[in-house]
Amino acid sequence: MNLGFLTRIFEGALSIEKTYNQCDKALGALRSYNEKREQENAPFSASEKAELDNIVNLAIENATRIVEKEGERNWPGVFREMHKNLANIYLELEEYDKVREACEQLLNYGEVGKLDAEEVITNLNERENGESSSTATTPQDQTPNP
Repeated sequence: MNLGFLTRIFEGALSIEKTYNQCDKALGALRSYNEKREQENAPFSASEKAELDNIVNLAIENATRIVEKEGERNWPGVFREMHKNLANIYLELEEYDKVREACEQLLNYGEVGKLDAEEVITNLNERENGESSSTATTPQDQTPNP
């Protein structure tokens, strides 16, 4: 009986570590893609884009699967880090509403969660402010500059 319990703990730890690695890989790939897109305007092949999509979708799926266990497990540090990973992935995907949702979740994790949320929101605000000058639309939170 104890062996089964230990096996589940070990498998859970491996799954968490694997998800951390997937999130790191997805963030790295997205940042690289976004930098190349901005600097070179170089098109990505369909296979490169498909591979990127696969990496990102797998990371989101597995991180989401872990945070769905919030009521079942007592892993506050893991859940906080997964919400931060999701927020950063969504930031790179320019899915800003999802960034805000993940940051709202981060606020539930004490001072460290609050600091993480503030860091991501600062990056979001910089991204939105930088984009507002190059797009015709203005974010809802801002007034247009005369």
